[in-house]
Amino acid sequence: MRRALMLICAAYLVLAGVYSVVTPILDASDELWHYPMVKFIADNNFALPVQDPTVTTAWRQEGSQPPLYYLLAALITRGIDTSDLDYIRRINPHADIGTIPPDGNINMIVHRSDAEAFPYRGTVLAVHVARLFSVILGLGTVIVTYCLALQLFPERPAAILGATAINAFLPMFLFISGSVNNDNLSNLLGNLLTLLIVLLLKRERAPTLRDQVVIGVVAGLGLLAKLNIGFLLPLVALAYLVVSIRRRDPRPLLVGGLVSGALTIAIAGWWYVRNMQLYGDPTGLNIFLDIVGRRSAPLAQLWAERESFTRGFWGFFGGMNVPMPAMLYLILNIVGALALLSALVFLLKTLLRREWHSARWLPALVTLAWIAISFVSYLRWTTETQASQGRLIFGALSSICVWFAVGLTWWTPKRLRAFIVGGAGGGLAVVAAVVPFTVIAPAYQTDFTLHAIGGVNPSVNAPDGGSINPSALVVQTDTVQPGNYVNILASWRIEERFSRDWSFFVHLVSADDVIVAQRDIYPGNGSLALSDLAVDTFWTDEIAIKVPDNAYAPQTLSVEIGWYFLPTGERFSVFEQEPSQRWFMGTVQLESPPNDLGVPNPLSINFGDEIELVGYEMTDLSPNAGEATDITLYWRGLRALTRDYVVFVHIIDPATLTIHAGSDAQPAAWTRPTTAWTPDEIVADTHTLNVNPDAPPSIYEVEIGLYVQTDAGFERLRVVTPDGGVANDYAYLNRVRVMPAAGEAP
Repeated sequence: MRRALMLICAAYLVLAGVYSVVTPILDASDELWHYPMVKFIADNNFALPVQDPTVTTAWRQEGSQPPLYYLLAALITRGIDTSDLDYIRRINPHADIGTIPPDGNINMIVHRSDAEAFPYRGTVLAVHVARLFSVILGLGTVIVTYCLALQLFPERPAAILGATAINAFLPMFLFISGSVNNDNLSNLLGNLLTLLIVLLLKRERAPTLRDQVVIGVVAGLGLLAKLNIGFLLPLVALAYLVVSIRRRDPRPLLVGGLVSGALTIAIAGWWYVRNMQLYGDPTGLNIFLDIVGRRSAPLAQLWAERESFTRGFWGFFGGMNVPMPAMLYLILNIVGALALLSALVFLLKTLLRREWHSARWLPALVTLAWIAISFVSYLRWTTETQASQGRLIFGALSSICVWFAVGLTWWTPKRLRAFIVGGAGGGLAVVAAVVPFTVIAPAYQTDFTLHAIGGVNPSVNAPDGGSINPSALVVQTDTVQPGNYVNILASWRIEERFSRDWSFFVHLVSADDVIVAQRDIYPGNGSLALSDLAVDTFWTDEIAIKVPDNAYAPQTLSVEIGWYFLPTGERFSVFEQEPSQRWFMGTVQLESPPNDLGVPNPLSINFGDEIELVGYEMTDLSPNAGEATDITLYWRGLRALTRDYVVFVHIIDPATLTIHAGSDAQPAAWTRPTTAWTPDEIVADTHTLNVNPDAPPSIYEVEIGLYVQTDAGFERLRVVTPDGGVANDYAYLNRVRVMPAAGEAP
């Protein structure tokens, strides 16, 4: 088996190395912020930053993480001149992080191919050295998985090698192992501490001082690597207690707890004391959440994020925006679910037939408990902030892989187990080997040429001296329905060099000059920066602009484009002879989708699985201040209702939450209380919105929702998303433009 282990480890090193090279630097998950944390420590004699939510830093929330990984990476890379970080780390301000757009724009930085090419130097070299450090840490986790499987199932060589191969060839594990990410150290230490607990329970002899020291050191280092390892400490204490009870000797618990606990505190305690002194919180999570952003996520919302969780376990690359093929996820999910179900059947069979004695059960229960604890802590963390990524339970990956392998093999004849393991591990290895070249690399490829092409339109001149010629501008969509995309094609040629990086915008604009939909992007679908491009550089952008699901139809939308400088909002004119800051490309007809309910603007907004908004219409999308517009909402009860809800409709400024017009009433002017509705009945509900006379002319949102008044206050229904998640307790419909009051100058 050792020869097989060496082969698996060698294959892992090759694959992880490939992932680390193929993935563009700073475009792996959170590497954009992890590496600047490494650099700060290296540049400041290993001092740690003091976090301040009001100050924007290059390392953002990562400065609140336990520092061990960053300290070690800084030690390794300290001798490299990384003064070019700002030059290399050129952020794409419009990157679609966490979403999968149809037109690209996935890269988190705009890469400079010449600076990132081999031989590496400066910041690029430091990032690749830190990535190599991560690869080695990942190798340690693979070896720990082998040792854990060997301790739990020494009689099952197929399961041992299967667990090791699954760990080594898991695409997401390889991807993270090939990036600058503190998870790589915490994954190793969390799985290693699990192994040490198993060894503590399996040994017949009393734990030695060396055992106690090793456990204390690993636990202390783990708490300096990531907070989640703290959840393993109760299992350490429980293991010492079990050993004391089994040996009828209190010394393992008392001495072991004292030695291991003292070392843990000595190694990691300073970090938690520092947090308490600086932030009033030993974990520092309050500052972390203030920086990264908080949320309130009910369990229904977490269930809705199951797809991003499973993708983030098997392989979801870039900034959670480069997926593998959907069919591959389906296959992996089916195999994984069957393996886990089979493992549960194995455990149940073993329990009912009393095939194991307590000494065999206890180590196995440690791994099962750690998987459960890791998953529950993941759920708890995800309720605090956006973090629906399966890789966050990799601290228990060794245990997970062991039970995956057992589930795949226990029920088959021994002679077939090697074939099953070979098929599963080999298949996963093939996927892992193909993904970098068929998924990751193509996602970041740029396709533009360097040759002159004749322009067909007037040149566009920018204030920084740059000049660009739109050689082709085509609206490729004639008609569109809400929820679908308008596609445009824009080809450009550089005539004079730019000194600044300008953003390109596409707006879909109503007749009332309301922006119904927009797309802001760097050129080259986010992969280019204007200041890099030489004269005669030619490229084509194929851009998709999504029309909101609730957009009002029918109406004709103008397609308008332009360029602006994001830091200041400054635009440049697109015509010299008739200066304008936006260019009219054409029109697209927005049409209502067909529906069987006979309502205008059909849509589906589910409020609390009780009431559905199925359509709406308005008499005026651009009312004057001091005048009124009517909105009719078409409701459908999803079941027999037991409470009478009040409908609220607002014309609201979402930036200030100022309400410039509002109506609160039970449906149909209090004549159709919701408790009297028949399920599936369509109820027309008209509200008159009197716009305040002093409402500033501007564009506002139409906000709707439902509530009941209780002794505790106003209880609103939350929107239920199509995937079963829970969203806000209101919904926005179409935007409206409030015009100046009658008689006032526009």
